[in-house]
Amino acid sequence: MSRRMLEVGFVIDGLLPRWPRVWQWVRGCPSHSAVGEMRFGWIAEALHADAAAPVRYSLYRPWKSYDAVIFLKSMNAESLRLAESLRARGTRIFFDVNVDYFTLAEGTFYYRGMAPTAEQTANAQRMAALSHALIADSSHLAKICGQHHSCVQWISDDVDTRLAGYSPWKRDGKLNLLWSGESVKLFELLRIEATLRKYASHIRVIMVTNELAALDRWFDPWKSRFQDLLKAVEHEVVPFRSVRSLMQFYTAVGGVFISPRFLDNSYNWGHTEWKITLPMACGRVALGSPLPSYRDVSERSGGLGLRLCEDDDDWSAAFESVLSGQFDFAMEETASRAVVEKHYSTPVVAAAHAKFVREVCGAN
Repeated sequence: MSRRMLEVGFVIDGLLPRWPRVWQWVRGCPSHSAVGEMRFGWIAEALHADAAAPVRYSLYRPWKSYDAVIFLKSMNAESLRLAESLRARGTRIFFDVNVDYFTLAEGTFYYRGMAPTAEQTANAQRMAALSHALIADSSHLAKICGQHHSCVQWISDDVDTRLAGYSPWKRDGKLNLLWSGESVKLFELLRIEATLRKYASHIRVIMVTNELAALDRWFDPWKSRFQDLLKAVEHEVVPFRSVRSLMQFYTAVGGVFISPRFLDNSYNWGHTEWKITLPMACGRVALGSPLPSYRDVSERSGGLGLRLCEDDDDWSAAFESVLSGQFDFAMEETASRAVVEKHYSTPVVAAAHAKFVREVCGAN
């Protein structure tokens, strides 16, 4: 007996169809966010490629009827009004939570706009109350969400491993240290400022990012410290163009990926593992701060392909290891790729996603 196909709509980045730009929703996704591409585009494509998949995911369109609507990074006033209206009509509402907006901002914040506002916190709590279920993008976020809803499922960020090439890397000269992200997040490199300076003669820092004008949002003294660091360390800035080109870059350039994080504020604790699983899918070894989501990757990989560094001594030891000439890059790179393929690849995550949606909709 065949299962009934569920129609599921997605609202991404709080963008909703409105005249005269409805044509954008007919042509495709109105949002160009990498998270939207990953948590909607890749998952939808994987499910639609499976003839037996009992769900159909599409961008929300007001003229269609849906069994469920998923609000991805969407909790603005328009999204809240829509969620309330849809729920009243019997549509199942899901809130996909990729950042901790529930916790009131605590700790040290490094730039204007980094700390979630009181309005964002109130909106997140309201969206949770309107939802039948929450999708948490990391185990840490699942615990936070559990304080606000009884139905929560951890579903990791996914990686389309078809985009991941692999070329074994052997150091020839300086060690490439790869970093990627929004330029406003570059302050995170100051977490390992002392280590970067210590090994400056052996390393080259390559940053894939967008316009550096965002550094003007940094609070003092981080901007001047960062500028001084760049004078001391060989570096290169590569423009970010797309996730596809980013993964091509990881494959072609090679090196070690670094993801230091300041963990002295509530916001940073909630980040997912996607920053490291993208390069790991391309076989790059990663060094990172002990975020809860990074710990999950490390546990799943048996500690291979990723080193977590609690303090400056750990960061120095990790640098010493990868620079020693004794580091088994072939084994570690194989482990990097394997853990992503097994736990974070799009087909794996898409199957878990569809299963949970059907469960909440009572369709399994």
